[in-house]
Amino acid sequence: MNSPSFAARVPSWTPKPDVDDESSVLVVAADGDGDVSTLARTDGLDVVRVDGLDAVSTALADGAVDCVVHADGSDVPAVTETLQVVRDVSATPYVLYAREPDVATVDEVLMQSGTAYVPRRGRDAAARLLSQIRRLTSERSLRQALELRERALDQATVGITVADADESLVFVNEGFAELTGYDADEVVGVNCRFLQGEGTDEGTVAEIRAALDAGEPISTVVRNYRKDGTPFWNQLDITPVDDGSGTVTHYFGFQQDVTERVELQERLRDRNERLDEFAEVVSHDLRGPLSVAQGYLDGLEDERVDAAADALDRMERLIEDVLTLAREGRSRAETEPVSLEAVATRAWTTAETGDLDVELGDGLGTVEADPERLQTLFENLFRNVVDHAPGATTVRVEATDAGFAVVDDGQGIDPTVADSLFEQGITTDDDGTGFGLAIVSTVAEAHGWSVAACSGENGGARFEVDCTGGA
Repeated sequence: MNSPSFAARVPSWTPKPDVDDESSVLVVAADGDGDVSTLARTDGLDVVRVDGLDAVSTALADGAVDCVVHADGSDVPAVTETLQVVRDVSATPYVLYAREPDVATVDEVLMQSGTAYVPRRGRDAAARLLSQIRRLTSERSLRQALELRERALDQATVGITVADADESLVFVNEGFAELTGYDADEVVGVNCRFLQGEGTDEGTVAEIRAALDAGEPISTVVRNYRKDGTPFWNQLDITPVDDGSGTVTHYFGFQQDVTERVELQERLRDRNERLDEFAEVVSHDLRGPLSVAQGYLDGLEDERVDAAADALDRMERLIEDVLTLAREGRSRAETEPVSLEAVATRAWTTAETGDLDVELGDGLGTVEADPERLQTLFENLFRNVVDHAPGATTVRVEATDAGFAVVDDGQGIDPTVADSLFEQGITTDDDGTGFGLAIVSTVAEAHGWSVAACSGENGGARFEVDCTGGA
């Protein structure tokens, strides 16, 4: 009886180069099978031979098998039984490697996914077997990777969309449905403009349009509307996807509800504007009568008059410090590269430094900062030395690994009050306003920096500013 020919069933496949990761192959074969020995000598394969169904089930249960090869023979379990055991445990790729199987057996094998049949005939049989092992393991790895990506996209808590070149949606995940109220079957094939409404800013839409036309990514916040008509602020990030030759084929989008953040920013902006207005009004209304009082005292010589003049001067400094504190804490700083040496020098000329000398250390370099606010920080640190470091003769500005430090040669800092020096209203001097170091701390926070006080190596005070964002 002639053996049936299955040539038409053998898939054509061009073997891919060996991958770096080793594949674990479980071979169901009789002891002494020569082709098993050939596979075992192949680089990139970890081959284990078994000859019983229990061993197959145990090996698969351990989860470390990438492919099962059934080298059919008289001393091994039947093909259908072995395949059933494999599929009862996992979807691990399965290869039937047999000389003369019957047609029904081959059909039963090939009807299941992740399977192949390799005729065990000819000199190249082992090479063809290896090719099928490589193909199936590679396809399985690719399938698992794609399934993982699909699960990740669908289960992501942010809205994810994919649109084609004409900007019609081809995919939306569950996060998008939860965010907008629109199910996938309602929006696939539709341009995402359906989220816009009467409160959507036309300038923002034009910005998005310009970026897409230029094939550039865009990140912006836009006012959108859910299916039920409720508005929300949408953090929208769109990235064009090209075909490798520069032609945009799709747009990948992330969408997230940032309504709370935007509303908080608006409340903070309103509050800061009111604070600025209040500070300006208070400053103006206080400075008027203060100037009148100082004018009446000018030219008068009396101990009580001198005391009153000193009190008025302190009031003037207090007004100025409160106004500065309000201004410096109104918002996060807009930064640019700034030379520490240049700003420190400028601050030294504008601050009231008396007879103090200043030293600028080497390698001060630059920091990302708002120049005006950084100058205010230095001015208040310098003035702090004048006001609170009797006996100090020199102030030194030096670079540190994290930023910079201002050091004096005065009497130093009491460790028991070091942690509270930056609180508003805290001062160690009866004539101090208690706002100077609070201003320093506020300026640092506006930049995302931190500032700390400690004693210097030579006994003076040391104020270190960490520009890295560390606490």
